[in-house]
Amino acid sequence: MIRTATAMLLGLAVAGPATALSCLPHDLARTFERVNSAPETYFALHGTLEFDASLLPEVDMADQQAAPPETRIPARISGEALGRIGFNRPFEGPVTLISKCFGPWCAQPPAGGDVLAFVRQDAEGLTLTVDPCGGDAFFAPEPDMLDKAHRCFTGGPCEPEQP
Repeated sequence: MIRTATAMLLGLAVAGPATALSCLPHDLARTFERVNSAPETYFALHGTLEFDASLLPEVDMADQQAAPPETRIPARISGEALGRIGFNRPFEGPVTLISKCFGPWCAQPPAGGDVLAFVRQDAEGLTLTVDPCGGDAFFAPEPDMLDKAHRCFTGGPCEPEQP
C-alpha cells in the first residue's frame, strides 16, 4: 500500500512538466462577474489592440520553468467604451498589456486584432491582463458577445455558460 502511494506520488512529480494546462472555458459572464465585483475600477472596451508582438514571452522548451510569470508590453486600444446604450463612447489611448505565463504556457494575444477588453484603471493608467486561459480579453468577439457584455453591464441576463 505504501509502495503504491509512493509510486503514484513519484509518477505525479515526474509527470508534472509534461501535463497539459487545464482551463475553464473562457466565459464573458464569468469574467464580467469577476471584474464587476473587484475592488479595482474596470472599463469594457471594444476595438483594435495594437502592440509589438515580438515583445511577447517565448518559452524555451529546454528550460520551461524560466518563462516569466508576466511580461508588460506598451499597447494601444482604438475603439469604443461600453456605456448605458452600448459601445458608443469613442476611446483611443494607451494601455499596458500584461501577458501572463502559467509555467510554460504563455498568453499569445494577436496584435492588431479586434478585442473586447476589460481594462483595469489604477494610479499608473490602464492595464489589460491576458493569460493562457484568456484573462480579461476576448479576441474576435462576435456581435452576440458584445450584446451580452451590454446586457451584463446594464443588469440584464448575464448567465455564465455551463462548462
